[in-house]
Amino acid sequence: MKRVLLATLLCVASASASAADDPGAIAKSVGEKFAAACGAANVDAVLALYRADARVVYPGAGETATNPGELRAMVKDTCVKGGPQFKLLGYRAVWADDAHTVVAALGDWSVVSTGPDGRSMSTPVRATEVLVKTKAGWRYVVDHASVGIPSDNPPPSGSPPPPPK
Repeated sequence: MKRVLLATLLCVASASASAADDPGAIAKSVGEKFAAACGAANVDAVLALYRADARVVYPGAGETATNPGELRAMVKDTCVKGGPQFKLLGYRAVWADDAHTVVAALGDWSVVSTGPDGRSMSTPVRATEVLVKTKAGWRYVVDHASVGIPSDNPPPSGSPPPPPK
């Protein structure tokens, strides 16, 4: 019985270690936390995902933050009750260093909001992100989101983006 329990614990530990070593899983986990916190209009939870020295660009004119005050204002304007909902579609991510403490990620998102005609609309958003491992967990140090160009046939998650036209 002890051997079965030990084998089970080793399998669980092995699965956990492999997920921790997958940059895509790390980026997805942080992205899901962002989507949940922003959807709940929890500004402090969103801000907790960023390092204090993060550089952030959201879609829209003037939507740039280079310090915590600017980031708080941007997040307050973006993450509002009843506002747009962020849906994570997928990530392509790699380790940016040999120590596995920096993740470089490309994220595909859909932002669902109400259009001017009152109907629901979905806007594609592409994100270029750099995440750094800190004592408090993974944090964004760079987050640049831009409105994507809608495609008739979006690539499946994990595939490279199509070449420019």
